[in-house]
Amino acid sequence: MPIKLKKTSTLSTLLFLTIFSNPSGAELGDPANQNPINHKPQWLVVHSSNYYDGDSDDLVTAGIGFTALSKMIQKVNYADPSNPTTQELRRAKLNRFIDTKTGEGSLFGFKSEELSPLFDGKIAGTEILATIKDENVGLLLQVPIDFNKKKPCIVAVPASGSDGLYNAKDIQIRGLWALKHNCAVVYNDKGLGTGIYDITNEQGFTVDGQVAKDNILFKPTIQNQKEFIKNNPHRYAVKQLHSKQNQEAKWPTYTFYSIVFALYELNELFPEPNNLYFNDTNTIILVYGAEDGGAAALKLAELRLRSRINGVVAVNPQIQTSLVNSNENISSRSLPDYSSYGALYIPCAIPAIEPNKQDKYVPDASKYLFSQNRCDALKQANLLSTGTPKEALNKLYDYGWKPEMSIQLPYFYLNESIAYPYKYISAYGRYDVTENMCDFSVASTQQDPYYNSGEVKPLKQVNFAEIWGLSSGQLPIWANPDATAIDLVENKDVTSPRREWYSSSTIEHQIDYGTKGAICLREKIKDPRVIKGLKEVQATGNLNKVKTFIVHGKNNPKQLIDYTSRPYVALNSKVEGKESQLRYIEVENASYLDGKAPFDNTLLPIDYYGDEAMEWLWANITNQTTLPESQIIRTKPRGGISGQAPQATAENLIPISQTPDTNNLITVDNGKIIFPQ
Repeated sequence: MPIKLKKTSTLSTLLFLTIFSNPSGAELGDPANQNPINHKPQWLVVHSSNYYDGDSDDLVTAGIGFTALSKMIQKVNYADPSNPTTQELRRAKLNRFIDTKTGEGSLFGFKSEELSPLFDGKIAGTEILATIKDENVGLLLQVPIDFNKKKPCIVAVPASGSDGLYNAKDIQIRGLWALKHNCAVVYNDKGLGTGIYDITNEQGFTVDGQVAKDNILFKPTIQNQKEFIKNNPHRYAVKQLHSKQNQEAKWPTYTFYSIVFALYELNELFPEPNNLYFNDTNTIILVYGAEDGGAAALKLAELRLRSRINGVVAVNPQIQTSLVNSNENISSRSLPDYSSYGALYIPCAIPAIEPNKQDKYVPDASKYLFSQNRCDALKQANLLSTGTPKEALNKLYDYGWKPEMSIQLPYFYLNESIAYPYKYISAYGRYDVTENMCDFSVASTQQDPYYNSGEVKPLKQVNFAEIWGLSSGQLPIWANPDATAIDLVENKDVTSPRREWYSSSTIEHQIDYGTKGAICLREKIKDPRVIKGLKEVQATGNLNKVKTFIVHGKNNPKQLIDYTSRPYVALNSKVEGKESQLRYIEVENASYLDGKAPFDNTLLPIDYYGDEAMEWLWANITNQTTLPESQIIRTKPRGGISGQAPQATAENLIPISQTPDTNNLITVDNGKIIFPQ
């Protein structure tokens, strides 16, 4: 029987049917197929389908509800901590404290005035979990009970950072935006997920968080494994670091696959006889990503597909170009370059950071007891001349960090550490877990917060089965607020292997935060294999006329604006010229952080502006509203004392203006960005 379509569709016919489906119509392991002409893609493995009633469980809060989440982080209880259920793990991942004083709950996200005891932000609907065969990439589709079948829409959300499918902010902000607009939302983990593998016990995680030996997200091949375990006990492999696949190069492809998966499942859930109703010509398709997910969103638009992506919003995208711009304030440094530079100098620079004038406070600075040791080690290595924190801080300023960012640096390094540059450098260089690049490895560490020295120890206070719920996709993975469960460790600490936070490079018990490892990592950016991998992920800047918003926090010390969004916007103007549909929104007093304590008095949540950009896209696509021009948003911090800042209002979170005045207007022309004076 010939395939009958409602409209001609290139995404769902040419690419989907010809390339990704079974042209012979042979059985593909889907006996419950509801639509005979809706061929299941050969690469698709569906693991589960669940309906949540919006009461005992739901798509967004796992049954917890907005009221509980906005009061405190909920206690996670596993009936059997050594063998938690999928639903217990899902609940643990979505257990996020929503601080309503940031504006979430009133200005964006859940809206408190729309809630009631009968509807506490719990959204009913169907959730389908799947993977891309062979690639072991996680896919998750959520279809709300009030999905608009007459005016269908799909929002694709590539996972933030290095996280997996159940990133709480992805679901409770980006996914929630889609569900509130009666759209389906489809997530993908970008080939990273919680791809942690316990080498000693030969076990890892399935896509739904269960511990298993096979059919897991990542399983490395290790020659002479017994010998490796003997010499490296309590070690782990991590998919992003050790898969040797450089998954970042495939992020746009995985996001595309997620959309194909969503269209297939919608045609299964709502079948029409002899008709594939849902396709890319009658379905609005938007992509909404943050950080690494923002980069995946932009690079999907760069793919030269014949498909129709209606719009993209990228928040703080970790995007990389090879552009060296003619603007004096725009240049190009790679992520391995600036992140390894930061990891080298930040621990030394902490004592020189000026506190916030209002409360005279630098969050987490008091935890850096050995900064001078790092300074001395850098001076000995001829990387500092005077060996003072002030010299190190000035070097950071010269390299791209700004004074207004500096108050975040102690918190940033404490929570991201050397692992932040390490994961990218290891991925780009395709390093094997057995290489122990720069004498680092991933290990379980002391989980007891008392008398902790970060030594390599077996998991004890935390079960491996709980790691899936604790992990945010990055290292370290915290067992509790004061101790890590799994982290990057210095194998050649002068005493014994331990976290670099407690590591001594040259003198026993003289902690210098593992200076030798940081220096080695800095040198690795010149390795030809790292350079090759980096070139594979660099963006072209050609968005193929797709309507796009880039939203970036100006005070972001993680995705430095001068090496990510600004050069990308400049490159796009050079490539697409007047045909570009890109809008650039730069937000003052915003970062990658969400404006909670201890930064509640200095920072505002960037996610407000991500949702704002989505609203503008939606208004343009559905009502032909004119899109706003590129602009600087001059926000007003909440002020007050850290931890006691007043409620955020529209006076703090100033909306995006459709017609910004000249003092806020950003213009872009042939590779140059012109900022208002």
